Amino acid sequence: MEALSLIRSKVEDASKRAGRLHPPILMAVSKFQPLEKIIALHREGQRVFGENYVQELVAKKQALEAQGILDCEFHFIGKLQTNKVKQLLPHVKAIHSVDSLRLLGEIEMRAQAAVLRPEVYVQVNVDCESTKGGFRIEELDSLCEALSGCRSLIPAGLMAIPDPGKDPEHAFRQMRQLSERYQKVVGPGLSMGMSADYELAIQHGTTMIRMGTALFGKRE
Repeated sequence: MEALSLIRSKVEDASKRAGRLHPPILMAVSKFQPLEKIIALHREGQRVFGENYVQELVAKKQALEAQGILDCEFHFIGKLQTNKVKQLLPHVKAIHSVDSLRLLGEIEMRAQAAVLRPEVYVQVNVDCESTKGGFRIEELDSLCEALSGCRSLIPAGLMAIPDPGKDPEHAFRQMRQLSERYQKVVGPGLSMGMSADYELAIQHGTTMIRMGTALFGKRE
């Protein structure tokens, strides 16, 4: 487990080496982590947290609020089932895993009914993995057509997790090209890069990186 300040310094240094004026946002992946560790990171200044499960996210957010901590920003980064959207929306800043037109439609409908405007990232299956969700590159034109008709969402950008068995540089390069091509519709963000490849992701324009074990240590 590394200090938050040290990790932020590494991210800033990598951003400077890449010629960037601003470093990407650091998301702390808090899945399965105890509330005490989230509070400890919050004391150090961390505000953005990522969760994979709806019930866990809601429970943690409510527990933090009960302790007077109101400024944590939760992002949903797991596989989202349509029947969980209504429960999730009041508690989440952004959804990083919009992987189907059906899910997009459900979020739009629920957000409109609740007068909410969640940020959404479109998940791209950039390496065409059969076991991974997300839109394939050839499906993005249809996705953009559907997204342009949504009025209750904030298009935040694209998200991808490269195949760990391949060199991520090709995937990151493709994602940057896709972002430049589609950002007027999908939004300017690029959610990609984790502990093992964040420096490479920074070189290719990521705007948000995820770190779990490096921040929290190994789960007990």
